[in-house]
Amino acid sequence: MEEIASLLSIQTSASDAIFLDGDLGAGKTCFSRGFIRSRSGYTGRITSPTYLLCNTYDAGDGEIIYHLDLYRLNDTVDDEQTQQQLIPLDLDNVFQKGIALVEWPERLHANSVPMSRLEVTLTIDSSLDVTTTSDNIDNTNNDNDEEDDTRNRIMRLVPYGERWVERLRFYESQGYFDDLIIRQ
Repeated sequence: MEEIASLLSIQTSASDAIFLDGDLGAGKTCFSRGFIRSRSGYTGRITSPTYLLCNTYDAGDGEIIYHLDLYRLNDTVDDEQTQQQLIPLDLDNVFQKGIALVEWPERLHANSVPMSRLEVTLTIDSSLDVTTTSDNIDNTNNDNDEEDDTRNRIMRLVPYGERWVERLRFYESQGYFDDLIIRQ
């Protein structure tokens, strides 16, 4: 999970947004951790900002990574209380001038969603028969709450906007996805 996020972090810049959707425990924060570490070089603990709503990281090149977790917000996007809670996040600024990782993006009002974005949906799939041994699990530097979780995950990437479409085409053409199980 972190390796794919690391790959997707390459050459990201202001106005790049990645929306992370999926079940609790599916790996959204793990994905964010890999992205943030790769893009910024940050080696400290990276947790989901569930109660803070947003953590920021200096990417080291003048870019700021905004890691948002909207889980605790009301899931009714038209609810006035939810929209009031989003105001301090200054989403226009985040989506125009920063690199945004957004967990639970369905909490956003449609007017807030940037046209160009990558939607990543993570699901836990117990039907895949993949054997995991201690030889192919890297437990070094593991800060997540699921450190012994070896359940299989399915990641679906849906690009919106030419920049994301072209990036995914490039990664595929260069063989970066060759060792993944691809379902269409």
